[in-house]
Amino acid sequence: MRGAEAGESPARSRHCNRLRASGTESQTPLAGKPLTGRAIPGDANDRRFPTPPDSLAHSGPARLTAAAKRTGPEEPTPQAETKSPAKSDAHKGEKASDTAKAKQSETPGEKAADDTPGKDEDRCDPKKHLIDFELRLRLCQSGLELQITETSEIFGNLTGGLRQSALYAGLTDLNLRIDLRRSLHWRSEIYARAYQIHGRGLTANNIGNLDTISNIEAARTTRLNELWYEQHFDYWRLRVGEQTIGNEFLNPESARLFINGAFGWPTLPSVDLPSGGPGFPLGTPAVRVRVDPQDGLTLFLGLFNGDPTGAGVGGSQLRDASGTAFRTNDGAFVIGQVRYNPGDSDKNGAYGFGGWWNSERFRDLHLDTGGVSLASLFSNGQPRQHNNDFSLFAFVHQPLPLGDADPAWAMFARAMGAPGDRNLISLYLDGGLTYKGPFGRAEDELGVAIAYSRIGNAARAFDADIVRFTGQFHPIRSGEAVIELSYRVQLTGWWQLQPDFQYVFNPAGGVANPNAPGRRVGDAAIFGLRTAITF
Repeated sequence: MRGAEAGESPARSRHCNRLRASGTESQTPLAGKPLTGRAIPGDANDRRFPTPPDSLAHSGPARLTAAAKRTGPEEPTPQAETKSPAKSDAHKGEKASDTAKAKQSETPGEKAADDTPGKDEDRCDPKKHLIDFELRLRLCQSGLELQITETSEIFGNLTGGLRQSALYAGLTDLNLRIDLRRSLHWRSEIYARAYQIHGRGLTANNIGNLDTISNIEAARTTRLNELWYEQHFDYWRLRVGEQTIGNEFLNPESARLFINGAFGWPTLPSVDLPSGGPGFPLGTPAVRVRVDPQDGLTLFLGLFNGDPTGAGVGGSQLRDASGTAFRTNDGAFVIGQVRYNPGDSDKNGAYGFGGWWNSERFRDLHLDTGGVSLASLFSNGQPRQHNNDFSLFAFVHQPLPLGDADPAWAMFARAMGAPGDRNLISLYLDGGLTYKGPFGRAEDELGVAIAYSRIGNAARAFDADIVRFTGQFHPIRSGEAVIELSYRVQLTGWWQLQPDFQYVFNPAGGVANPNAPGRRVGDAAIFGLRTAITF
């Protein structure tokens, strides 16, 4: 994996490393390997496409129903931010005046938990579920909530990519939440989540791009995604157990409309980190702390196992197909973030910055241990090793009020960078604009967004050396961009329909097309339709 395998000849080792670094090994159909994509974090042998959602994972994936967006601590792509339930004094039958008095004396941490969209009355609303019965309502009001969401979609690329066709993908999302404040008056909760992933995705099978076309695209399996316990204190919360990156880090609210995986857990960490990091569909043991020192200011710090699958950089999801390995010996992935929301109000913007660090070893994408280009015949075929990896990021979510009405327009933007010597993606930028309530439909949402991923200098230098040493056609990768136009229709409280259009520019940064010698993989135009039902 890193350098020559045991028993491998130097010539073979050099050849394999050239293929890995050039981004052609796992992409060539003749090699007998399936195409890999960011949505399948581990299947890329050369880290080009390590991973969603956040959790839809996910991210991570955007929660696909309005009900789902308000129910769980996390969305299939990291979409709706984790929200804590209302405090235990808001029990069924309690007088409104008593609740109001309790709110006047609550701490900022409690207020932060209570002012978010994930309120109990929303989660228990019978109109948010297709199947409704009295026992379910009573259990939900007692703090036990079971929910199933089925997301199905068909996407097809009419032009570009490696081949043109339409593919079906689906995700069954089962989650259980137990609020111990309701039954034991104990400020804590238990959460479990599992996925049944079926179908095939365009990124892995048709296009081979970096920005995963769908935030539910992943290796087909049934897996545990999360299993954690969270304890709430006066100003802070501690969460321990199997976790994903969730919706709390790098996930502005207005980005959650979009289907492309880049707008959930961004392309830079999902490509550069081992196995794509703890994003959809991979969870890993972690400790997360959230602190609310004052209204509007929130601090997050997470310590995760360094590689969710334990397979090294570019590991496979199928190495832990069930999600029950609970690995803790793969180094450390640490991520921290500061978020500021003036007045702690949805009508104001949210601004954040932070960074992450991974303690694993990362191979250089250009030079070997002797400082010679890996593309050279004189290379020893063993990439130079870097002891860790890191990134800095910033984001903004800004409602755009017009008059005194609640803001219908909103925008978001994100930026992050990482060292170019050990990372395929060294710079990531995205942004978008959304509008809620088009055509007089208050719950519908329309939006357009664009993302750009720049190939790092080391990978570009390797490409240039291949051209210089061989004189053969070999594209020098630059960057990939994707633009998405999406409209989410809220048909009922439990059913959404979402037509979607995407256009991918320069897939994978501009790699050679194995099906058309002497040409790059062509730009891809993608049309799709997603439906999501919450049972």
